[in-house]
Parts: sequence; structure tokens; C-alpha cells
Amino acid sequence: MERKELESCVVSSIQRGLLGKPDLVLVKQGDQPLIVKDVKKKNFFYRWTLGLWMIHWEWKIYCRLNGIRGIPRSVNRVDRFAFAIEFIPGQPIHREAVLPPHFFAELERILKEVHARGVVHLDLRHKGNILISETGDPVLIDFNSSLCLKNGLLLRFLFPVLRWVDRGGLLKLKQRVAPSSMTAGELESLKRINRLRKLWIFN
Repeated sequence: MERKELESCVVSSIQRGLLGKPDLVLVKQGDQPLIVKDVKKKNFFYRWTLGLWMIHWEWKIYCRLNGIRGIPRSVNRVDRFAFAIEFIPGQPIHREAVLPPHFFAELERILKEVHARGVVHLDLRHKGNILISETGDPVLIDFNSSLCLKNGLLLRFLFPVLRWVDRGGLLKLKQRVAPSSMTAGELESLKRINRLRKLWIFN
């Protein structure tokens, strides 16, 4: 898909990104619905600096995570300002949501596979980044705050700490929507993570 084709395939605008955020549009390529993240129409300075870097970085993360069930697969790099990923229909999880019994086990499985590829999400406390699909399964999106540590001292010493940031996001969601299902160990872990979180500027 190139830029000209993209503009002719738009189905709807999902999100008009505010300052520092890409636009999200739903497009259809043949019978396949896709989500496109795009900074092409942002102001000149943002488009050629942070916007350009964010698109490149998040595309690399999605490509690295291809094949993990519950994460949209990377489909196409439209140009330097945009990329397309698989569209998985889903909704944000509200406090009163009733989640199926397997939901959190599946979410833990996704995080385990993400971490096994050297990636940490780092923004799971944002309500819109964990969705529930039409089949009741978790969908993990929005990796523009993520880090990818391939090897060396950072992977060895920093990565275990960053995994706890993701673990805290999972437990916070569980406390919000299914508090009665939390074990004593999970409650204690969340307390420790919340204490450490005060030192983490991004959450």
C-alpha cells in the first residue's frame, strides 16, 4: 500500500491525534481492514522530528512481535510517515466490564511472549492500550512508549525492573475490574510495584 492507495481506501477516522500523537484511520485493502498510524498531516516540526522517529520505532516493535496472538501483526510500511497493522476489533475495558475467566491468563501469556522477545510495553496502565476482542480475548496495542533491549548490561540488569512496570499494569487492571479474583500474592506484588512506581516517570 502506497500513500495514494491509502487515501483512496479510508473507511473512517478513528482518532485525530492531539499534539504528540499520530492520527489513526481505518482503511480497507481488498477485504482486509487495517489500522494506519500516520503523522503526515501533522505540523512540519513534529512530523520531521518526533513524529518521524515514533513511526519508525513503533513499526520496528510491531515487526519484532509478529506472530504473537493478541497483538496486531505488522502489514505494511506506507512511507516514512505511516504504517499499517492488522485491525482486531476490540473495546477498551471499563470498570464494570465482565471479563471471561481466561482473560488474565491470556494477558499474562501475551506479556510473557513480548518479554521473551526483549520488548517491554511500559504503558499498560493507560486504559486504551489493553482491549477486549469480540471473542473475549485480550488485545495489546500502542507500542510507541516501548523499549526493546537486545543484549548487554541493559538487558541483564534493567530489563527485569521494566518487566515489573508491565506486571503492574496488568495487576492494576485486574484490581480495577476483577478485584475479587486477585490472590494475596498479587495484592502484595501490586503494593510493592506501586511503591516503586513513584520512581517511574512514565506511569
